[in-house]
Amino acid sequence: MSLTAIEGLLSQKIGVDFKVIGSSKIARVVESRRSACGITDLKAYFQFLQSSQSELAELIEQIVVPETYFFRDRKSFEFLQQVGKEAHSKFNHAILRLLSVPCSTGEEPYSIAIALMSAGLTTSQFSIDAIDISRQAISKAQRAVYGRNSFRGTEFVDRQRYFQLTKEGYEVCDEVRNVVNIRQGNLLDAFKTASVKYDIIFCRNLLIYLEPRACTQVFSILHRLLQPSGLLFVGAAETAKTSSNLFTSVRQSSSFAYRKNSAVKSQLPEVKTAPTLTKPRQEKILSSPITTASKLISTSLVAPESITQNTTSTLPSLIELAKQLADAGHVEIAINHCHEYLKSESSTNAEAHTLLGTLYQAKANYNQAEQSFRKALYLNPNNYEALMHLALLKEHRGDVAGASILKQRIHNLKENS
Repeated sequence: MSLTAIEGLLSQKIGVDFKVIGSSKIARVVESRRSACGITDLKAYFQFLQSSQSELAELIEQIVVPETYFFRDRKSFEFLQQVGKEAHSKFNHAILRLLSVPCSTGEEPYSIAIALMSAGLTTSQFSIDAIDISRQAISKAQRAVYGRNSFRGTEFVDRQRYFQLTKEGYEVCDEVRNVVNIRQGNLLDAFKTASVKYDIIFCRNLLIYLEPRACTQVFSILHRLLQPSGLLFVGAAETAKTSSNLFTSVRQSSSFAYRKNSAVKSQLPEVKTAPTLTKPRQEKILSSPITTASKLISTSLVAPESITQNTTSTLPSLIELAKQLADAGHVEIAINHCHEYLKSESSTNAEAHTLLGTLYQAKANYNQAEQSFRKALYLNPNNYEALMHLALLKEHRGDVAGASILKQRIHNLKENS
């Protein structure tokens, strides 16, 4: 028996797309579990999987390896702060309900809580549910003790206020932990009959691993779970997969936020600008401002009206426009703008190559994505985002040795920072 039957079973249970995970990785994990169970061949192991929920759970544990940290994609949390503050200034009697799925090892839901508390909300004004399929991930989330690897954006985390330093690491304070309700479950099953409604849902870095059938099912569930005009946050590489029939992109740079399409208005107000979690930092500008429309958009690369309208007198650069287009789900046009920028402005900009790599990744063009990440690292060997994306890409494609080398570089980079 080939791996096909086992892959089919896993696809049925968790909707995973094996073109993304990589059949070689599946083969290694299956062989490891088969050997651990003392079963001689794949056919017998497949039959055992069908009858043993515990072994199926163990196999899934080995396949679904979480990769997360506090305030990952910080722009999403800055936008969340704005939404939270404006919602409670307008509807101060309401409790904001949020969902983090999959919550992985807990960094995301705790980041949500810290962001809202930093924005001035009290823990009585919001509630967070967090769910993940992995028993080990849930156990760590409930334990709420984290090492250095979970703090990659340390300037956005007030560890003295929200954490207590212990011998084992940084432990999330009780005030934050008590507002997050953590439980194990599979999104495809856990909310099939749920009547609960959420104002905001974070569902990030799940869709990239799912096959189209499972993505459709997930979007249907998320749409039903959201309040009218509620907000959905997805991952940077998932904008191309987000259903335009069910959700509309929120024009908020690099927040990767979508609003539920609904004729009924929710209690969440429309937000035009986002605050910062801390003092504004001097961000590295990818290029000088472009001041003419003809230079901004060529006749063959016309941006949708929703992106180009309401611009100020200083038009954004091509690379900023590419980010806006990606946020809106127009990934192909964003890729064209990245190429235009690299051709006309700066072919040696590592950040631009990294952005291009994430866009190709969103289109499942993994060869082009890898080339872009490699170019970014050639130009800047310490480009953390490019290292992370390339390591995960290699791991998903079954190149364990290559991923291990990159992860060691990431470790060394953090040690020396």
